[in-house]
Amino acid sequence: MADLRHDIETALYREAHLLDSGEFNAWYELFLPEAIYWVPAGSGDYDPNEHVSIIHDDMTMLKKRIDRLYSGHAYAQIPASRTHRAITNVEVEDEGDGVVNVRCVMMLVELARHRQTLYPARVTYRLHRAGDNWRIGYKKVSLLMSDEPLPAAAFLF
Repeated sequence: MADLRHDIETALYREAHLLDSGEFNAWYELFLPEAIYWVPAGSGDYDPNEHVSIIHDDMTMLKKRIDRLYSGHAYAQIPASRTHRAITNVEVEDEGDGVVNVRCVMMLVELARHRQTLYPARVTYRLHRAGDNWRIGYKKVSLLMSDEPLPAAAFLF
């Protein structure tokens, strides 16, 4: 279990690095083609079809979101935000057959226009082993302040 946990933590740290480095296309490649990326608007939301979402993307929509960030037309990202993510409290539940459910806490700090904003969140993943790597089948980012007024966050959590 310790080796599995280490592998998962390494995968999560790599994902955080790709996002913080602005390598969004490489980050996109971590997802399976049928994956879902969800940022619910309410703290207790459990179904994106029943609750309001900040983001609820399949891979087609996520690719459009990424393309927009690269296009220069995401005006809330001119200049681009700088971010740092810290991943902690990683819990791994092995379902077998190369599938794991992961829960962790993420502390995301954004620096935009000389202002820092903190976005603490609980993140839930469903990861699938693909050779020596892990691919994301599902990612849910439950922001601590999701039901509070949010700044115009045009970056990816």
